[in-house]
Parts: sequence; C-alpha cells; structure tokens
Amino acid sequence: MSVPQTTGRAVVSVSGLCRLLKMSRSQFYVHAKRGTFHAPLYLATTKRPYFTAAMVEDNLRARETGVGVNGEYVLFYDRLPQSPKSEAKPPKPNTASMLEGLASFGLKEVTKHQLDEAVAACFPTGTNGQDEVAVLRTVFRHLKRAGVG
Repeated sequence: MSVPQTTGRAVVSVSGLCRLLKMSRSQFYVHAKRGTFHAPLYLATTKRPYFTAAMVEDNLRARETGVGVNGEYVLFYDRLPQSPKSEAKPPKPNTASMLEGLASFGLKEVTKHQLDEAVAACFPTGTNGQDEVAVLRTVFRHLKRAGVG
C-alpha cells in the first residue's frame, strides 16, 4: 500500500487534512480524540488549528494502513462512491400558451421547433422560477432579432 502524496505545504488546515483523508471533520475529531490521528496544533496569534507536513504524512499513513499514530488498530469505513445523478432536463414552459402569447404579439407563424430553440437559447438552464411574462417577452425579442415572423 502506498501513502498518498501530501500537498507539499508546510502547514495544512483541518479542512485540508480532512479532504486528504476523505473524511468529515466530525469523524476526524472523533479519531483525534481516540488518538488514531494527531490532534491539531494551534497558532498562538489566531488560535487556528493546523498540521505540519510530518503530521499530515503520519495521519495519511494511519488512514492507509489501519494502524493509528498511537499504534492501535483501527477500521475505517470507506465512503461509498456517489453515483452520478441523472442530468434532469430543465422543465419547459407550456408550449401552447407560449405560442398563443407570441401570436398575440404578432408572431403567428412560429413553429414549436422554433419556439423550443429560442427558449433553449435564451434560458440554457431552464425557465424554472422565471416569470412567464418575462420568458415570453425574452423569447419574443429573440425571435424578432432572428427575423422570425
């Protein structure tokens, strides 16, 4: 088993060490209290916790080998890899009411395909939470600039 490379910094914060250890701060402090990991040192001026490079290496080695810095054996639970969330498509506005609104503005010959393209161009992340009138106005301006209607 190889010990992961450290950051190359002289000192590391608690958050930085927890990222390297792939564990939460609360779990780190539980293990530090038990003696599995080195407890942090504190800056005299700001009282901020930190770890030296040697302490980081010891803590990483303890995580990798399962033998704490105090010499006791310890079992760590590995975090389950998070499955990538399926990319949800942004909700589309009501096409019929949008076409009706555009027709009332004078764009009577707009197709559903043109409308969908205009909405995608104007609102790439979707229209969720947008005011329907503002969406209609933006799409109308986009279509007029494109020479539709």
